[in-house]
Amino acid sequence: MMRYFNQVSLVGLPANVIFIPLIGFVVVPLGIMSVFIYPLTVSGALVCLKAASAVLEYVITIINHISEWTFAAINTVTPNYLEIFCFYVLFWVLLNLKSVQIRTALALSKDHSSQSKNSIQKPVVIVGLITVLVFSADVGYWLYQRCWRDDFRVTMIDVGHGNASLLELPYGYNMLIDGGGFSDNRVFDVGASIVAPFLWQKKIRRIDTLVLSHPNSDHLNGLIYIAENFHVKNVWTNHETANTYGYQMFMETIKKNNIQVPAYSKITGVHDIGGVHIDVLYPPVNFIEKKEIETWRNVNNNSLVLKISFGATSFLFPGDIKAQAEYALVSKAGDKLKSTILLAPHHGSKTSSTENFLEKVGPETVIISSGWKYKFGFPHLSVLKRYQKKSCRILGTALNGAISMSTDGQALTIHPYISDNKASLGNIR
Repeated sequence: MMRYFNQVSLVGLPANVIFIPLIGFVVVPLGIMSVFIYPLTVSGALVCLKAASAVLEYVITIINHISEWTFAAINTVTPNYLEIFCFYVLFWVLLNLKSVQIRTALALSKDHSSQSKNSIQKPVVIVGLITVLVFSADVGYWLYQRCWRDDFRVTMIDVGHGNASLLELPYGYNMLIDGGGFSDNRVFDVGASIVAPFLWQKKIRRIDTLVLSHPNSDHLNGLIYIAENFHVKNVWTNHETANTYGYQMFMETIKKNNIQVPAYSKITGVHDIGGVHIDVLYPPVNFIEKKEIETWRNVNNNSLVLKISFGATSFLFPGDIKAQAEYALVSKAGDKLKSTILLAPHHGSKTSSTENFLEKVGPETVIISSGWKYKFGFPHLSVLKRYQKKSCRILGTALNGAISMSTDGQALTIHPYISDNKASLGNIR
């Protein structure tokens, strides 16, 4: 359960005690009985099957209601194989200690010395102590990873077409920028199936700041599950609304879980968190009042643009801004746009990554978050040529999978999940 479903059921055992006998002693016998009765009387067999069906339907209805209880199960992080091994060894130790007590009692009845008792208990106790030490070392390792590391880590998660970026700031502060998503979560929930398992694998259950760049489904819909199932402290958004079911569910989830959503005017400017500088560069504070202007009528052009710096290393997250917004951003921010890493605007669309914008950003590496063979042809070949013209290293989640980066403020290390992919980004369109 914990390894594959990230849950521990609190009602599974009592539910099984009640319903398994009901299935085994009522439903199954009725089904078997119908097989033997059928050659003699079809109507009699039908009565047995209908009775079994009625009981089974009742059981399923009750189980469905139980599964919806808020305390029916608790979410957990994903245990690794070492942790699973330690759990089973400790379980074996506990069982054997009970067995040792019985065997010791028998041994002492024949031999009144304590030597027999010690010889029986000693191997089990040693195994238990070694396992506890190994498990304690594992816990210490993850506490260090989650709370005490002083570097800055960024992961561009592979969510297909969409954006989702995990930022692990020094000393345990976690930020998630967008969550990917398909147009209909009933078809495939990126948050539940990709983003959440990735976070649980890293032993993350708390998101200090969740950022929604703009309310398009490929950035928003994956965040609904995260807001519902993780401890989210606050949400940064430009407060632009959308007339979609996904946006409605997201806002309802935020309200239900009492997640703070500060006004946009409160999040613009520079924030310093653990030595990491977060600069919300765009859109203008009053952009909603200027919706009659073409630039701000387009939801993509209103994307939050964040520059995040740690020492000499910086990352630019421009959402889905297009050429018009890039012009406005260059005019407003100018040289502040200079960044080491650029997340390609609008997934490498031909309407973004203008020459002037790239000149100001001057990235060493461009990362394109897009799907394989996406219907709109992202990234566009003309955009790839612009990146190549600027001598940028180009990576893409469609080819390289998740792309992890870490920096101490000076040196930057980049680890693509797939580093030796021989395909060309131009062939994923």
